[in-house]
Amino acid sequence: MEKNRKLMKNLVDISVMVTQSTNFFEIKDKIVDKMLEVIEPTKACINLFYDNNFKNAYLVCSSTLDYIPKMFPKNSRIGTKLDFNESYPEYIHEAVRDKKIIYVENIFEDPKAIDERELAKMEGYSGRIVFPIVLNYNVIGFMTCFLTEEDSLEEQEITFISSVVSLVALSIEITLENEHTKELIDKLRESISNINEVTTKLHLNNDVNEFMNSLNTQAQKLTKSEEGFIVIDDLNYDYKIFSAIENKKRKKINFQKILLKLHEYEQNGGYVNDANYMIINEVQAENYIYYKLKEGNKLLGCIICSNNSEGYTQDDLNILELISKQIVLGMQLYKYNQSETKHKLIANELNILNKQQKLIMNESEMNLENNKDLYFYHRCATVIGGDFYHAQPIDENKVAYIIADVMGHGIVSNYIVAMIKGCFKTLCYNYQTAADIMNKLNQILYDEFDKMDVFTTCIVSIVDTQNNTLDISNAGHYCPIIIDDTGNISTENNLCKKNIPLGVLEDTKYEHSTISIKSSAMICMYTDGIIELKNQDKEEFGIERLEQFLLKNYKLKKDDFIAELKKELNEFAAKHNFDDDILVVCLSNK
Repeated sequence: MEKNRKLMKNLVDISVMVTQSTNFFEIKDKIVDKMLEVIEPTKACINLFYDNNFKNAYLVCSSTLDYIPKMFPKNSRIGTKLDFNESYPEYIHEAVRDKKIIYVENIFEDPKAIDERELAKMEGYSGRIVFPIVLNYNVIGFMTCFLTEEDSLEEQEITFISSVVSLVALSIEITLENEHTKELIDKLRESISNINEVTTKLHLNNDVNEFMNSLNTQAQKLTKSEEGFIVIDDLNYDYKIFSAIENKKRKKINFQKILLKLHEYEQNGGYVNDANYMIINEVQAENYIYYKLKEGNKLLGCIICSNNSEGYTQDDLNILELISKQIVLGMQLYKYNQSETKHKLIANELNILNKQQKLIMNESEMNLENNKDLYFYHRCATVIGGDFYHAQPIDENKVAYIIADVMGHGIVSNYIVAMIKGCFKTLCYNYQTAADIMNKLNQILYDEFDKMDVFTTCIVSIVDTQNNTLDISNAGHYCPIIIDDTGNISTENNLCKKNIPLGVLEDTKYEHSTISIKSSAMICMYTDGIIELKNQDKEEFGIERLEQFLLKNYKLKKDDFIAELKKELNEFAAKHNFDDDILVVCLSNK
């Protein structure tokens, strides 16, 4: 009875570890240690297969490696690479192949373990049990436990280990999903950054060929395709096709067939992973993905990528949709730029919107109680920027403020900024924590963001000057840099828990952290523009340079601090026009 109680308790502890972590590799050793606390074997290890490749097994555990053969050195995160056919006896292959537990109680008597006897004698074990790790009906690895002559395993203990192995599989699944989400967000960030760059160039030099070829190359790269084509079926473009392989005019018949075929599909985009279809001339497509270029109900063309060796996914389609919409916007901008009158009209409207955005942010500089200042420096890369900051007094002791980096620039970003500000002002009076405000923001704005295919990273903070605290909720943004009153970077930075951006998933639950600011001389929040600012050698300004600047200048008064920051950035970049918005917000001692 006591044995069962201990097994159950440790199984619950392992379950808690798994459900509270998003990274198997951070908890794998703790899982093994917790398991070995209540069973007789003192040695156990976990081996994984990657990408369904059973040629090599990777030894990923480390907590018990001091007791396992010295031929298995501690290695990288993915584990020590071992030849599965050469390094493991046949009964382990059988366990993996048949997805079953195999218990060899005596290696020196069981014929299945004859090749292992020398190793077992040298290492001091006489029995071994193998548990396949199964995820979605596929074996992704196995756990083995080593037993001495004094060790034995009862049925209840085998069931316990089997349950632990199931939890290992669950932890790996959680890790894969988490890494997939991060990879998608990184892809989207890269895509948005490049789209902004080529759109800015189009605005400046009106070269539609460079614009199309750049976006086509991005589409091909981000979807891991061998070929990419943008087909424009519009008289103003003389039936052009832009290709990642070549760029020249084609005869109308070549790609009219493509557009006619796409007209048959009701959906705007899709992918086929078993196509075996001739897309254009002699380009054979084993698979392909496409998205229509539409202005209202008018079909302008399409963007097509083909031959992804891994097959296309919904994530690839989402990225292609983002690029397709920017292509249509670029085509519209190109047409507008042909008319000087229209161009001047747009410039005038953008200047008005820029003034509105400055008015929104200028209200947010304020002197706080308890000898604190809240101020910011903002510099737009374009006429209308995507970076936004607003502070809202709640009562005489509390001020809530938000820093956001809206995807893209221009009129759409200005509209998003206005929505965020309106919602934020209302929510500050109705919710007590930064997490409550962030969760409600996401609920209110998700549908609108989804329709417009945008998202935003942001931080919501509530400063309490009476209790000297700062409550923070982070939606995919950089964590603040905190300088303590001794002139050092504070470890409080580690308490800022980062979640995904607003507008990505409807049911995201944002968390918050409350930190003490009693000993903080400055808390600096910022957007990615300052970090990614490049000099003539293409070197980024980076977080480390920003930290060094803050350590050197945090004692300066507001105006002197901003003047030094402008000087530092201009000298680093050796220019006065930057490629991205720069926003720095400081909460500091007066």
